[in-house]
Parts: sequence; C-alpha cells; structure tokens
Amino acid sequence: MVLDENNDFIRWEKKFELGIPSIDAQHQQLVHLCNDLYQVVVRNKYRATIPGWQEALSDALRETVNYIKTHFSDEEKLLAAVGYEGLEQQKSQHRGFTAKITETLKTFNEAQFQDAMDFVKFLYDWILQHIAISDKQYVPAVLEYLKKRPQQ
Repeated sequence: MVLDENNDFIRWEKKFELGIPSIDAQHQQLVHLCNDLYQVVVRNKYRATIPGWQEALSDALRETVNYIKTHFSDEEKLLAAVGYEGLEQQKSQHRGFTAKITETLKTFNEAQFQDAMDFVKFLYDWILQHIAISDKQYVPAVLEYLKKRPQQ
C-alpha cells in the first residue's frame, strides 16, 4: 500500500449498502471518518518527532469514536423497534468494539506511527466485516418492518 494523504483508505462501494437509507448514510460517514483518520496519520508520519503530533491523531480518533457510539445507539434502537432476534448479539459486538477503541483512545497520545496505522487498519477491517456480515443479517427484518410501517 502506498501511503498518500490524498487517497482514501477505504473506498465506499455499492456492495456495502444494506438498502436501509439511514444506516447506509451512517456507514458511509464511518468510512469517511476512517479515511479522515488515515489521512491525519499519513500527514503526520514525518512529524513523529514534533511534540504534540499525536494530538491531531487523538482528535480525529475521538471524533470517530463519538460517531461510532451514535451509530451503534441508532442501530440498536432500530433493531429493538423491529424486534430483531439477534439484537443481543449485535449489542455484544458493539460493546466489544467500543471497549477496544476506548482502550486505544486512552493511550493514543503516546502512539507511534505504526501503532496509529495498525489502529486504522483494525478500524477498516472491523467496519467492513461488521457491515458485510453482522449488519447484513438484520436487513430482511428491518426492510420488512419499514415496509409495514405507516409512511410519515
């Protein structure tokens, strides 16, 4: 992989879409935030010796973490409204991921460049795995729910 702050780390593709507009929009925003974090990491690669370079990384990570928490909350509320049987498993995955990123955030101010790149890669893998596998499982239940719900 060529490190380039002008390129995205993740390219959103139609195959990631679930067909649920609100969730797809949030997933696209997660991909955007992951790309922003990647670009901050790459931009700061050669500034690792300058005091405070981790602050930019930490700020980008905090924004990503806050949005992920919002997304998980919204997704879980939708799944609860639908009566999705796999809600507890989904919540468990969300809690595990949130714990991992919260733990990373605690020490991110001391991160080295490779630590930051490893975390961006972890975030990338988790987001795409979660969308492609876990989230695809609830699509039929949500679409059925949305179809039956009166239009507002």
